[in-house]
Amino acid sequence: MMHFSAPHGKVGKVTVRSRFPLTRLAVLALTATIAWLCLSTAAQAEGGVPIPAPAGTEWEIVAGYNTASHSDADAGDPHAIDIVRIPREDTSGTPVLSPVDGTVRWLDWDCLMITDAAGYEHLLCHVSPLGHLQRGSAVAIGEQVAVVCRAFECGNNGLAHIHYAIHESRGGGYLGRSIPFTGRYALEGQELHWWDESNLHAGLEFTSTNTRNWTAPPVSPSDPPQPDTDDEDATATEPEPEPAWTIPADAPVGGWRMVGVQISSSVAGLYANLNAPLSELVVRNPYLNTYYRFDPTDGNSAPIAVQSLNPGQAVWARVDPGERWLPAPPIEPQQVTIRLAAGANLISWQGPDRHVAEALRNIAHFSRAYRYDPHTQSWRFWSPDAPDFLNTLETLNSGDALYIVVRVASTWTQLP
Repeated sequence: MMHFSAPHGKVGKVTVRSRFPLTRLAVLALTATIAWLCLSTAAQAEGGVPIPAPAGTEWEIVAGYNTASHSDADAGDPHAIDIVRIPREDTSGTPVLSPVDGTVRWLDWDCLMITDAAGYEHLLCHVSPLGHLQRGSAVAIGEQVAVVCRAFECGNNGLAHIHYAIHESRGGGYLGRSIPFTGRYALEGQELHWWDESNLHAGLEFTSTNTRNWTAPPVSPSDPPQPDTDDEDATATEPEPEPAWTIPADAPVGGWRMVGVQISSSVAGLYANLNAPLSELVVRNPYLNTYYRFDPTDGNSAPIAVQSLNPGQAVWARVDPGERWLPAPPIEPQQVTIRLAAGANLISWQGPDRHVAEALRNIAHFSRAYRYDPHTQSWRFWSPDAPDFLNTLETLNSGDALYIVVRVASTWTQLP
């Protein structure tokens, strides 16, 4: 299994050194810190990648995210895509062009890997690299680097296609975990958000614009994939849609909310799936005691878009002024295991509604918990060692986000 680590650099990064002392003043200071971190700036991000094939050729995704061969079990690349040319019989022998300016870090008889300026590895497989290339060769966007192999060659299992994935790098030509095609790596200007649906984005079609000195088109979010229907299905009666989550009439207006993560997703994918009047998300890394800001309208926060989120984590979300919104509760409780770092951890409770003492009873080295109440714009607190009059947090509702403070790093399995 490949090691996963967050993108390097200081993009959208703010370090908070507070240790959550057991006082209300410290809690209020934390609130001020959260509001302040949105003003952080970041380095200029790159803008998108083209299809790795000549401009004007048309391509279709036949295997999207989370397939049998694109998964964490398959060397950590759940965000890989397989693309074929339209029509498919024209795929074999198609020139493969570099999607970035970079350096050939590794190549073999059926794959090559190009490192871009940001240090990410662009892996192209089931292709035959050109003979003049070698490790260390500099390549430019739009430059031919390979040709697509014929069916039953180069390990393509009988289908001529290009396997394209963008990976974090462990250095020395070793791949880290893959990342989704979002933000700075939107594919032909379209973001391919990631969540845990099988074969996500299969069937999407693209026309390559890959040329020398390629310029990225404006990024547009992708719509959720729609199932294919034939003429007979089109006349069938459609099932009644699931009732939508209704925003409570007393939901607070504008401001910050703590939002629990319910399914595996990228940061940009979570933002898209919330489908809410939000201006930004803020993600916390407990191991670096650092916050990262994601604003979908700000290219500078694009590196945060591809960071992974898993059930049991939580983020801050900023609701647009004048809008009422609260996150929907989970469809059903689930059991999750979360890694807790020593100190404060921003997590979510995925179990059923429970008294806080019962919900948190099996956390090793537990110290205290804080939950922000957007209705009163104040913090609720609970600690088994605090006097009763300080313990204002009584019940955890399914989906609640909160800070958990532990004295020693450990793992915590939430029992539904």
